[in-house]
Amino acid sequence: MSAPLVSEPCALGNRASESREATRDLFGDSGVADVFERMSADDRAVFLPNAAPTKWIPERRYVAFTRALWDGPCAQDRRELTRWVDRITDRGFGRARRMIMSLASPWIIVRRAGQLWAVEHTHGKLSVSRMEGSSVRFTLTAHPFVEDEVSRHAISEAFRHIIFCCRVKWATETHAHSAEGLQVDLSWG
Repeated sequence: MSAPLVSEPCALGNRASESREATRDLFGDSGVADVFERMSADDRAVFLPNAAPTKWIPERRYVAFTRALWDGPCAQDRRELTRWVDRITDRGFGRARRMIMSLASPWIIVRRAGQLWAVEHTHGKLSVSRMEGSSVRFTLTAHPFVEDEVSRHAISEAFRHIIFCCRVKWATETHAHSAEGLQVDLSWG
């Protein structure tokens, strides 16, 4: 199953509640309130607990949430943003998927990365090229995350954390923005 054809880049709507609850897990109700205060009413509306569920939400709203989190509870500290990304990634996978991930080789996930991306996002292309040893380069193009510095860090960390959830002891990432898009180099062992 792939994402529908729409003109505006969107992501699965269930991430809205996961974003809010990951924020609550780490920063409490006051952290959630701080994020909401920094967002426009339209952006905030999809993240409220009583928001009507929707299958797809514009990516710009996720970027707005992440930016508000960065400026608010994270206090522009990359370690705090990394902690939040790891938490929301764990929430997004759920217990059953995490168990499967713990049994899977990173190579299984890497081989399916582009397909997995297409199921959760309407736009953007995620390609993978193998490097030496246990290393790969993910390249993300034609997506709003590529253009936003905070979102680049967040999605790069999400990729790293997903690999870390597989049968590995450690995983690292470095990322760079270039004319080719966002390049994320991942290594693990």
